[in-house]
Amino acid sequence: MKKISMKKLILTAGMIAMSMAICYGTEKEISSEIKNVTVYQQGAQVTRMGDIYLQKGKTVLLFKGLPSEIGPESIQAKASDDVMIISVNHSIDYLNKPIASKEITLLNDRRRELIDSIKMVKNYMSVYAQEREMIIANKSIAGDNGVNINELEQAAAFFRKRLTGIESATHKLDNILFELKSELVKASKQLLELNAKIDLPASLVSVVVSSEKETKTTLQLDYFIGDAGWSPAYDVRITDVNEPLRLFYKAKVFQNTDEDWDNVNLTLSTGNPSINNNKPELASYYLTFDNYYRPATGTRTGSEMAFNGHVSGTITDGESGDPLIGATIMVKGTTTGTIADIDGHFQLDLPRESRTLVVSFIGYRSQEITANSAQVNVIMAVDNTALDEVVVIGYGVSGDNESYDYKSFAPAKAKRIEQIPLAIEKRQLTTEFSIDIPYSIPSDNKPYDVTMVEYDIDAEYEYSAVPKVSHDAFLIANIPEYISYDLLGGDANIFFKGIYQGASFIDPQITGDTLTLSVGRDKDIIVEREIQKDFTSKGIAGTNRKEQKAFTITIKNNKSIPVDITIEDQYPISKVNEIKVDLIESSGARVDVNTGKLTWDLNLAPNEKKVINLRYSVRYPAGRDVIVD
Repeated sequence: MKKISMKKLILTAGMIAMSMAICYGTEKEISSEIKNVTVYQQGAQVTRMGDIYLQKGKTVLLFKGLPSEIGPESIQAKASDDVMIISVNHSIDYLNKPIASKEITLLNDRRRELIDSIKMVKNYMSVYAQEREMIIANKSIAGDNGVNINELEQAAAFFRKRLTGIESATHKLDNILFELKSELVKASKQLLELNAKIDLPASLVSVVVSSEKETKTTLQLDYFIGDAGWSPAYDVRITDVNEPLRLFYKAKVFQNTDEDWDNVNLTLSTGNPSINNNKPELASYYLTFDNYYRPATGTRTGSEMAFNGHVSGTITDGESGDPLIGATIMVKGTTTGTIADIDGHFQLDLPRESRTLVVSFIGYRSQEITANSAQVNVIMAVDNTALDEVVVIGYGVSGDNESYDYKSFAPAKAKRIEQIPLAIEKRQLTTEFSIDIPYSIPSDNKPYDVTMVEYDIDAEYEYSAVPKVSHDAFLIANIPEYISYDLLGGDANIFFKGIYQGASFIDPQITGDTLTLSVGRDKDIIVEREIQKDFTSKGIAGTNRKEQKAFTITIKNNKSIPVDITIEDQYPISKVNEIKVDLIESSGARVDVNTGKLTWDLNLAPNEKKVINLRYSVRYPAGRDVIVD
């Protein structure tokens, strides 16, 4: 094969670039910002906008540093009427690595401060420990002539005061040391996540435009990315059964797209473009002998599955033996890594055929370790050349009163908005909730609450109890015509009279017109189920054994308003001819002979009590065992 010199290669690349410039015109990098995001249940459409001044003719506009996982087929570009879009192309740029952000720089500085502060606190603790040992070692004050009582009292008071001061100061330093170590772990974990994103490739979108004249235009770029979405969540608040049910329809929005959505116009859609929308087709269904289902061919067996090794260990200082909190452990050549915790411990899953770990920590020499076993302990050596890089912050000590200055480090918390103005647009297949104020969702894969809409619903309430299982009466809210609220299935937090009752689930995938929601237990309604011993018996009649069961169910309404309540119970159903069941008394219940279910619909006035009875008998062969309850 003929070798091509580097000079010729550079010349060829230059000719290609020149020919592209002649064909497409000048290249310009366009600075753009995310303005609008439509979040689907899975995935999001992002809209970027950027202003640019165009010369007459063709121009290649470059959108650099976009997420690598955007869908190329989803990219669209728009411009003003006097600018024509000729083509839109997408490529992966492996060379355009993002520069470390200001946040990474601040985190690095903060880690250095924390590490140095930990050393300073340990030094103070060491000084106090030496002072304590010195005082204890020199507690003998008698000398040759002894000591009088006043001198003894003064010496004892001095020892007591100073030792107490040392113990108090050491305790304060212990608390500060714990806080510093915890913050170091948090900062190290956050830095690990940010550094992992630096090595990711980026998308490059080139848009070729043509303009008949010099003009300033706003270019809009839309693209779809999959690693985002939202799930519905609800708060259901009920003050009283005579007042409307208040339903807060919320969304938990998440995204991990490698770009933050900062003050964007947010739209939440009930659609999901990530799923296959093709209607399924039925193939012919043929019957043959032995037509059992066989596993699909090509399925990988357990021995062929990818192996994930698991390693754990401790990172310590080679001189002191202290754990190195926040040390970074990375799998060489990958973005897989972890951080040593407050005790210096770490755990890590290794990708297939990756066994080399790179361990690093500020002020220490990095090490490459081959993980040949599940336990990997690393002892780090100090790198004297890096000591000058440490940033020093101090702790002041004055006389007997020790004072400390400690600044906490915590990531910014997302703003939670209770009520957001929005517009609801119902399309043919989806509903869209367009929020009318800017919103920020960082790229950290964490769910952020967005309250979309609040409904006051005239629900229909009823009580229900199953005393055989529970002595509580449950309040049931029936929401008629629920389909008009465009609800999706999701978890619901239930509040009754301002008290949290627990979690429930709203399931709108029902065929009826009314959505039923169990709200919680109402302690103002008393339900008891007791066995009637006088009517409960066991005996033998001939070749058969006969058992009779009898129960009394008492319901008391302690509320100041009348209530309707449904009581459910049951009697056993026989599945064999040898067992005979007779329902003797049911106090007018609705009886389902197929299931044995008994239902009473009762109305109780304020402070009214009602009693219902249930009695049944069971006969079966004396030589057989049957459990009757």
